[in-house]
Amino acid sequence: MNGPRMSPIWSRLLLAGILGGLTLGAAEGQQKYDVEVALREKRIADPSPDGYTLAFHLALKNSSERPQALVRYDYRVTVDEVEYLGIETPLEEPIRLEPGVETLIALPVKLTSEYLFPAVPGLKDKDTGTCFVSGGMTFRDDRRREKRVPFAFSGEFPVYRGFEGSVGPVDVQTLTLGGTELTMKVLFKNLNGFSVSLTRLAYKLELVGRPVAEGTFGEEKTVAGRSEAVFAVPLVLDFFEVGQSVYNGLEQPPVAVRVSGEAEVMTPWGPWRVPIEKSGKVAVVRKQARARTSS
Repeated sequence: MNGPRMSPIWSRLLLAGILGGLTLGAAEGQQKYDVEVALREKRIADPSPDGYTLAFHLALKNSSERPQALVRYDYRVTVDEVEYLGIETPLEEPIRLEPGVETLIALPVKLTSEYLFPAVPGLKDKDTGTCFVSGGMTFRDDRRREKRVPFAFSGEFPVYRGFEGSVGPVDVQTLTLGGTELTMKVLFKNLNGFSVSLTRLAYKLELVGRPVAEGTFGEEKTVAGRSEAVFAVPLVLDFFEVGQSVYNGLEQPPVAVRVSGEAEVMTPWGPWRVPIEKSGKVAVVRKQARARTSS
């Protein structure tokens, strides 16, 4: 039984847009074509402040009675009404489409701030951009006759600003020469202009260079744009195990802390896995000091 086949087309070119909707033949009077092209999904992968990979998945269905082959494609891109890119790309290995079979092609492309922001200067100060992409795919049948199928799509894409992990003030309940009972707060900050759903946060915590805790938060939290989620980590530490330097750091704040790990978030453009790492010094809030202040 024939079924979908996945054939990736790897492009080294920059594409400044996220697929919105795909329409075919609009400029040519809704002409009937031997190959139908439909959008299946759009994804952003490997996000970082330097850029990310935009992958959009199209389904090509050969509705004719003869085999067809995708031999080249071309497109033009505008970003926020600024012309950005125009290219024609032949395929070294044509993608064969059997009659009546749906073939899936993945088009992953790299979008980098190094090239995008100079081309569209106003984009850097925005949370999202808009793009319009139009072009065509050229197919060849077994008689070597070629036909170009036009396409056009538009939509929004995010201006990626990243995520950040940090540690809030250390809340110390007890502190003796032998050990301490305290609470550390792990902060997950969404620096972007769009909301995400934080589904998992794996973390490691250090005090004055000494590892004191690691674990995973599995509760799902919605983190709005430019906001943060806070997680409390209660700890009981034995200074004979973690080192006397931890006591010294808590006794003479601010104390050096470090958080590292990985966050899994669900976005409007698919699931992302992003590393987090932050070092710095934070205040130490002691229970005894609060009691004296309130008395």
